[in-house]
Amino acid sequence: MTALLVLDASGAAVSVGLVALPGGEVLASDSLILQRGQVEALLPMVAEVRARAGIGFPDLAAVAATVGPGSFTGIRLGLAAARGIGLAAGRPVFGVGSFDAHREAVLAAAPDHPGPLLVLLDSKRHDVFAQAFNAGGAALTSPQVLSPEAVRALAERVTADEPGPLMVAGDAAALPSLDGLALTRGPGGPLPIAAVAACAVRQWQAGGAELPPASPLYLRPPDAVVPQGGGVLPHLRGPGGA
Repeated sequence: MTALLVLDASGAAVSVGLVALPGGEVLASDSLILQRGQVEALLPMVAEVRARAGIGFPDLAAVAATVGPGSFTGIRLGLAAARGIGLAAGRPVFGVGSFDAHREAVLAAAPDHPGPLLVLLDSKRHDVFAQAFNAGGAALTSPQVLSPEAVRALAERVTADEPGPLMVAGDAAALPSLDGLALTRGPGGPLPIAAVAACAVRQWQAGGAELPPASPLYLRPPDAVVPQGGGVLPHLRGPGGA
């Protein structure tokens, strides 16, 4: 049996799944909501899930990880782990977009929803990550960072332009600026690893040599910046401050 190893640390949960190929059956999975300790938790979770599924590195076809947007640290963690495992196993590594995975979660939870979808993800700031899709799943907007007021304006525009009721999903779906609008709130909370796995299987089946790269989608620069002077302590600088 061959399988895909799927990792997600882009949001509130650290999740691992193994899915069989070609059918996409979830063989084993685990998910933990952690405020800290994600680095220490992820690789032991991979080992535990592999043991439960009876899958060794030679059985892997590839490794997939979410690329964001989401937690800057979590995305880096998931991608670093995926690349390390892929290197050790000699297997390709590819990326799954967080918006696509949340859209997949909506399709699983509400397959008969007849209207457009707006996915909102928590940015841990005063704005949100947002992307809109039509009823057929095609993107109406690119991934973007929006203020709560801009999210409301986007929701109003999508409602006016697209047939069917608007559904809002994602871990920021309860955004107060949307109160009073005619919409349905779909799945919120952490991203299900089964949704990430479903996206990964579809991409693997369709991708061939053109699998999506395992490159992070941050949408904004990190909070950390290089201090004045390039981060070099004053007493270590050369003559003239160089």
